[in-house]
Amino acid sequence: MPHALILLLTLPVFVAFTIQPCSADSETAAREITLKECLERTLAYSRDVLIANEGRNMSRGRYIEERSAALPQFRADAHVARAHNDQYPLQGFPVELTEYSGNVKLTQALFTWGQIGAAIKAAGYDKTSAEHQLREARQLALREAATSFYDLLLTLELAKVARDNVAQKQRHLDETQRRHQMEVATDYDVLSASVALANAQPALAQAENDIRLAGDRVGYYMGIREDFKASGSLICRTRRPETLEVVLERARTNRPEVAYYESRVGVFKELLRVAKAGDKPRLDFQTNLGWSSYDTITDQLPGQHWDAGIYLSFPIFDGFLTKGKVIQAKSRLATTDFEMKKLLDNIALEARSAINRVDESIRVIEALEATTTQAERLLHMAELGYKNGVKTKLEVDDAESNLLAARINLVKAQRDYVVAQTRLLWIMGEDLQTALTTSDFLPACR
Repeated sequence: MPHALILLLTLPVFVAFTIQPCSADSETAAREITLKECLERTLAYSRDVLIANEGRNMSRGRYIEERSAALPQFRADAHVARAHNDQYPLQGFPVELTEYSGNVKLTQALFTWGQIGAAIKAAGYDKTSAEHQLREARQLALREAATSFYDLLLTLELAKVARDNVAQKQRHLDETQRRHQMEVATDYDVLSASVALANAQPALAQAENDIRLAGDRVGYYMGIREDFKASGSLICRTRRPETLEVVLERARTNRPEVAYYESRVGVFKELLRVAKAGDKPRLDFQTNLGWSSYDTITDQLPGQHWDAGIYLSFPIFDGFLTKGKVIQAKSRLATTDFEMKKLLDNIALEARSAINRVDESIRVIEALEATTTQAERLLHMAELGYKNGVKTKLEVDDAESNLLAARINLVKAQRDYVVAQTRLLWIMGEDLQTALTTSDFLPACR
């Protein structure tokens, strides 16, 4: 009867475990994607990057629009009209006549109190700021995609740990059953090993589901829906972070957000000049060249005309319109300056946090690498002792728990390191596509 009970308890466990090779075969059939390919696909698909690129195109259009104010403007008009008027005979014209006319007009701004030049400069700054926004969108997309890729590698490692744990429990059950047949282990020992194996299965199922969820997120950034397999490793060569002063200096020099606000300051300075010139005089040159003809019943009356002149316009009183625009322009300039200072404060805070995260993860990795090696050796000694009858099942379980915890903590620390290092590079404004895929940085993660 005890043997039958043991068989019934262990049979579902065996069936659940034999399903795994099929899943592994399906994973092998899926194509592999490296971190480098993931980043390239992300840049090509990211909606935020595409939107920022269209913003750059719009800013180019605004620059061309503002520049047109400094160029001569040509306008041609022509019309044909049929007229009927009973008073025409009193003026020497028949009652009905046909009028033909054409006119060409040239306008050129001569002096605008700096409005046109400032507007063109503002549009130039705006175009530059759009370039920086595009860089910012690219950096954010790369950072998020790389972090998701590292999370996927973490789930793969955790699933491997879970599979190894299930295999370990299976070996213990086999050994316990062998010892039970030799009558050196009790029914309790077999039942305990069976329960331990059953308890290890949910962690494996959860780890495999986490792989699918993490894979879907990486696929979201790349814009693909088909199955794929991540190729890479979290085992990386650690590197101490730069000092806070170096990080802040690089961020001030390289971050696209900082450059963006510097460009916006330039925009609003020029727009302030435009606003101040709103109530100032301006000079324009205008010339017209025209031709007209009247067809009557008896004759045709052609004629030509032209005029040219320099025109002065001076808005003596505009209802305080210019004053209101100047106040708004000054406020926009001050707001942009405050936003830039706020950004620099946030960068300083993020830099301190990222440096501490990198230092912390390095210390954890260094401690857990030695601990994991020792835990593996301890488990081997416990299993060998249990097999020879000099160690208890409790000692083996303790050794297993210690090794499992050490391996899980180590792979999590490795993931935390690469994520923290990636974020630190992003804070410094380094090109993530280059930094994350070159041999100088985290070569094992490529």
